[in-house]
Amino acid sequence: MLSFEEFTKFCVNITEFIAGKLSEQRDDLTICYKNDGTEVTPLDFLIEDELRNCIASTFPEHGILGEERSPHNPEAKFKWILDPIDGTLGFTKGVPLYGTLIGLTEQNEPKYGFLRLPMITNCWISGNGSVALLNGKPLEVKQHLSWQKSLVLTTDQQTIEASVIGKFWEKAISLGATGRTWGDCFGYYMLCRGEAELMADTGLKPYDIIPLVPILLGAGIELHQFGNSDYSNILACKPGVIEQLR
Repeated sequence: MLSFEEFTKFCVNITEFIAGKLSEQRDDLTICYKNDGTEVTPLDFLIEDELRNCIASTFPEHGILGEERSPHNPEAKFKWILDPIDGTLGFTKGVPLYGTLIGLTEQNEPKYGFLRLPMITNCWISGNGSVALLNGKPLEVKQHLSWQKSLVLTTDQQTIEASVIGKFWEKAISLGATGRTWGDCFGYYMLCRGEAELMADTGLKPYDIIPLVPILLGAGIELHQFGNSDYSNILACKPGVIEQLR
């Protein structure tokens, strides 16, 4: 079994190329649209293909589920979950708050997670559900202190306000928090660093959130699910925050 240290080192190594590749091809970008209307670029495919090749050559018995390609060996005990560019819309608009997500599941349960933010000092976070590391250094659990001048985040405010999570978002705003749509993986990064009180999302796919679960839990973040227990609709927050919003 791959150790957390081995997983982290492997992910750091196989994602080193991403920042250079994104900067190199950003100005000559072709944007296409999937059947669901979301954006995809040749770089989404290029990055996922490179990650898949590295994983398949090192762990041939493992499965792979990526956003842009068909699943490989989906019944495997260990399965890698890939989102080559989480925040493709922002990437196509020149907003640098996107990242690459890599997760490893065991029997479909999140085990390890890794996030690389290539345009945010090329930093990375990894987690195993008990510990989270920012560039190799442990992240400390941040406590909620006050709603005044605090920050709450989501990817799409209109979607959240219309969802079952909307009442929690609106309560936080009424208590004095400032809401921002610094979403996708960057919002969870801000939460893990203690800069935000909560991050709310709905309609998530496995590759959007499964890699983040071990990171968030490792950073001491609470995860509250709504509806299905597949992390598709979640409110992630500092300890004790949700009790103040009920």
